[in-house]
Amino acid sequence: MTLRFTTLLIAACALCTGVNAQNASKSTPAPCLAPEALGAVHLYGLWRAEIDGEPGGASVRLQKDPEQDDSLVGSIQRDGAKAKPALLAGDLQHGDFQLEESDDGVRISATWSGQVVAASCGKEIKGIWTNALTDQTRPFVLRKQGGWE
Repeated sequence: MTLRFTTLLIAACALCTGVNAQNASKSTPAPCLAPEALGAVHLYGLWRAEIDGEPGGASVRLQKDPEQDDSLVGSIQRDGAKAKPALLAGDLQHGDFQLEESDDGVRISATWSGQVVAASCGKEIKGIWTNALTDQTRPFVLRKQGGWE
């Protein structure tokens, strides 16, 4: 009887150890992709934009361009703005981010040129925002927001 109990106890301990090892491996985060390995699909979702010198920030939504593979379309709504959101279109190639903004859907009102931050796992982009009418430039940062994507 003691041998059976000991064998059962050893088996139970082995099962518990195996379960803990599996749980530990599932909680290990996946490694980040290098900016050069990211594509437009990695940028889909809601972003928070901060442009130096502009009061408040803005919400940016990026999604798949239905007409071009591996391109982006979307919109930007500046905090407190009563006007309708501006339209966005652009792409990401080898970590380089390019976006055009249009207030009226016809002419380009601003451009965004930046790079994915290397240690951000594709969740932060920094660069220069340029007003197309005045050529005024300002640094910007985009940070991806959590939630459904």
